[in-house]
Amino acid sequence: MKNPQYSFSRLDLYERCPWAYKTVHIDKIPRAKSEALQTGTVMHQLVADYLERLIASTQLTDWEWAQGASPKKPVTQVSEMVEMWERFYQTFTLPPVMDSPGVENKLAFDADWQPCEFFSEAAYFRMVIDFHFRQEALGVIIDWKTNRAMPQTVEKDLQLRTYGWDLKQALYPDIEEVLLRLHFLRYGKEREVLLTHLDLAAVPDELKARIEVIEADHTLTPTPGSFCGWCGVTAHCPVMAQALTPVEVMAPVTREQAQKAASLLLTLQKMEKDLAARLKDWVRENGPIQAGDLVFSSSQATSYDLDPQLVAMTLLEAGLGREEVWPLLSVNKTNLEKGLRKLRRKDLIELALSTGTPRVSEKIEFLKAKG
Repeated sequence: MKNPQYSFSRLDLYERCPWAYKTVHIDKIPRAKSEALQTGTVMHQLVADYLERLIASTQLTDWEWAQGASPKKPVTQVSEMVEMWERFYQTFTLPPVMDSPGVENKLAFDADWQPCEFFSEAAYFRMVIDFHFRQEALGVIIDWKTNRAMPQTVEKDLQLRTYGWDLKQALYPDIEEVLLRLHFLRYGKEREVLLTHLDLAAVPDELKARIEVIEADHTLTPTPGSFCGWCGVTAHCPVMAQALTPVEVMAPVTREQAQKAASLLLTLQKMEKDLAARLKDWVRENGPIQAGDLVFSSSQATSYDLDPQLVAMTLLEAGLGREEVWPLLSVNKTNLEKGLRKLRRKDLIELALSTGTPRVSEKIEFLKAKG
């Protein structure tokens, strides 16, 4: 039997849903393609080709080539990709001072955490680094992201520390620190974190501990939650099959199955409204319900019935000029807050809102569980 092999994405998939991990990596059932996955794959390859061209030609930019390489149909989401690509090549310059650069570098380690060939039978843990180079005693990693969400700060989590440890262990053993940049292609912005020797020292032990949890799990049961819409193997999930319908309707192949799926969808839409209404009543009376890593809970939002004339008079009396007040008179709470912040008069927000009557509305919906 072939020795098990791991990567950080495999560890992450197990933590999200052990059954999905088993289905994809033990049963070898491929995950369904998604627009997000396709976007990430196309953009990573495009950026990699561009970087390899720049490194080989010793150019800092090559807009002419980049324009010709722009994504084209029949790729879905092509306009979104074109926008990301143009933003990238029009703002990116290859760092002029780099040593030993690498693009899409495939790294592997054996069970003793020593470097080995990526496709060898001894490979125990694998990782691919998007772009790396060194500047004297500093190793630099740039990881391309197509995520819609972009954090304000970057935590030194195990995944990022694993990137740094892999770079030092396999490629630049004498570097002192690793600068890791996350480049968000949708926004043309970066977030970075500096990793020291102390940050990297415990990485092998932490990875080994997570791998041991997987190897000790002989049940690998499903854990329904927020990840269900992204796992890519929902059509095979026993929880979904038991709760809804047989696999052949979840993933129709024939016209008859498609008609059954359409009828089921109409039924589910009606069921969803009825079930949501009853669950909301239950939550109002008894409190939140946890399902996997989500909580069906109540939240409140406050809006204001604002009188534009009264708001205008209040702000004029507070010292704002007429030319500053009139743009605010498409009056709602959001516009007021944005407008006053733009004028650097946040101090007037509460005064303006005090002229209206607050209305509190309630939502009961799935929210991310805390802790």
